[in-house]
Amino acid sequence: MTKSSDGRIFVIDICERRVGEEFGEDESVLADLGKWRVQIRRDFDDLFQTLRGVPPPGEYDFRIHTDPRAKIQHCQPYRMTRSERKEFEVQIKKLLANGWVTDSHSRYAAPIIFVKKPDAMLRMCVDYRGLNVIMAKDRYPLPYIENLLDKLHGARVFTKLDLASGYHQVRVHSDDCQKTASIAPDGFYKYKVIQFGLANAPAAFMRMINKILHPHRRNTIV
Repeated sequence: MTKSSDGRIFVIDICERRVGEEFGEDESVLADLGKWRVQIRRDFDDLFQTLRGVPPPGEYDFRIHTDPRAKIQHCQPYRMTRSERKEFEVQIKKLLANGWVTDSHSRYAAPIIFVKKPDAMLRMCVDYRGLNVIMAKDRYPLPYIENLLDKLHGARVFTKLDLASGYHQVRVHSDDCQKTASIAPDGFYKYKVIQFGLANAPAAFMRMINKILHPHRRNTIV
């Protein structure tokens, strides 16, 4: 991460390898890049800490608008294997410690389910299909890939921006937290940040990122 003279902050991921003839034959340039990475981590150490807590209320709070005539979705918990129960205890303890979930007394309830990842680890998910059916859908258009490629014309140096636990950096509006309630055989919880599986989560996240980075579009960000 670096800061420009006009106060703008840019996140830079420097790849320590040759790209064509960009660096010439002087290996000292690559060594300098490595030093810069160390310096950046030292100067902005607070930005590389483990993400904790809930963002403050603001214009990007995630809303869940449901059909007032629809039946409130309340499901029974799914059965869990012994390994799933053990993993649930580990993950729910972390979520509670980070302040991302809290105990719930909501009339809503979506069952928790585990999905095995390619590395055989278990991912805890919430089956929000019942809630998604009665939720008013939010649409946010994706840009044409051809337009994005046109903006790359003449560019020679590229980087990428990635957010740690991106969804967990978006607060759920306090009036809608009860609708995110999830139920397991050993607990009943509601989310205070966006959880995967909610129908409008991708659109809300893209809208937030585009608004935050809008001043840098067509200049340094595609």
